[in-house]
Amino acid sequence: MKNIQPLNYDIIKNEWQLLINKTNTTTHQVLIALTDEEIRTLVDAYYQYMLQDEKAKKFLSTTQVEERLSASMSNWLRKVLGSAHEDLSELVAHQHKVGEVHARIGLPIDLVARGARKIKYELFQLLLNKQEITAAEINDAIFFSGMAIDSAIEVMTVAFTPSNQKMMHDQEHFRLLTVYDDMSVERERQVGALKNWENQFIYNIATEQPLEERVLLSDSEFGLWFSHKGQHIFRQPDLIEKIDTLIQKIDHRITCEFSTESSDSFSRIQLLRMLRQDVEQVNMILSSIFEEIVKSENGKDPMTKLLTRRFIPTIMRREIALSINSGKPFTIALLDIDYFKKINDNYGHSVGDSTLQNIAVWLHEHVRSSDYVFRYGGEEFMVLLVETTLPQAQALMEKVRCHIASQMIEVDVSTSFSITISAGLAEFDNHPDYQRLINKADKMLYQAKHNGRDRIESYPFGMESTL
Repeated sequence: MKNIQPLNYDIIKNEWQLLINKTNTTTHQVLIALTDEEIRTLVDAYYQYMLQDEKAKKFLSTTQVEERLSASMSNWLRKVLGSAHEDLSELVAHQHKVGEVHARIGLPIDLVARGARKIKYELFQLLLNKQEITAAEINDAIFFSGMAIDSAIEVMTVAFTPSNQKMMHDQEHFRLLTVYDDMSVERERQVGALKNWENQFIYNIATEQPLEERVLLSDSEFGLWFSHKGQHIFRQPDLIEKIDTLIQKIDHRITCEFSTESSDSFSRIQLLRMLRQDVEQVNMILSSIFEEIVKSENGKDPMTKLLTRRFIPTIMRREIALSINSGKPFTIALLDIDYFKKINDNYGHSVGDSTLQNIAVWLHEHVRSSDYVFRYGGEEFMVLLVETTLPQAQALMEKVRCHIASQMIEVDVSTSFSITISAGLAEFDNHPDYQRLINKADKMLYQAKHNGRDRIESYPFGMESTL
């Protein structure tokens, strides 16, 4: 529950508990007594309604409804309606988890609200047809169930909003970085623009050009770039503020301190020195920001030059959408270097770093340019093989495993060693939550290690997951 805001969590939970306490036992019994068939009727009506919406079809396929989502939805509805007999803390925690899943798969929050409204309407119709309960009991049951469902949706929304905002920010940042695909070139361009402005300004002062020909830094090519693009690419607000303050300080010197035509040469030289110091500070901060972008913010791991896991959500969601629309498969592999800690302990971290770099090179040698290779963390890597079935991925990763096992890592002229990898594979099964697929591959990676390492294990395609 660490990601949920404590205030919102407590308010929702306490109000839900108060609702339970104020609702009479008979009302709780009416809702708990709903049969499995009646619950399934509500869920079926919900899915039939939602699948009429083109936007909802992206997330709810008929196969998914029949095999997984229908059962999950029935269980969810049963627990929410019977919340008087549930551990409320666990129930609220589950709603939070559901909200995070909705954000991961990109399910619009308005679809969730619409679906909840449909369930409440169908429940009202179902209760109206029950001859054995009174009108007052129906009203109480409708009131409680509506408030309980609303509470569950509110918890989902609390979890959904920050997760979705972060994902949208990363998607936008990824889009911007595809425009600036070579940040090193952009850095040189902007550092050069700043230097050109400084040189031009010094020349204008030295040649005593008229005041109106002295361009403010904020109006220069660099200043315009920083205002309209740079501030949106950089994500370090404190450093952006420092650059902005320095630009204002420099422009103030130009408009005020350099405005006196009669100032003597010594004063002008002193002012130029101070201005150059300010410009150099801008240059240093600008270079440091770009350096961080080049190292990591462009999605590349500085050591291996592979994509970092930061952009896994963006890429996975895009590949899932492509796969669902086209019907073409894709498979992911999680792989791990066996006994990597021993390499660092026996030969040092520099050799360990070299080993990671070699693995990155060997992986790239065996995949296509359309595939994705990530440094997943530590000595773990993730490979996304587009338009690849599980058997095809098994054959490819077996070649990778054999190739890596046949290579030697050189420590020095007289010392070298070999390494092996373990890997877990999972083919996309049309579930929109990419984390489930990663969990399947991770489960197989664990199994590969448990079974002796230096092997590939695959999650049986079509096997029902309890993840």
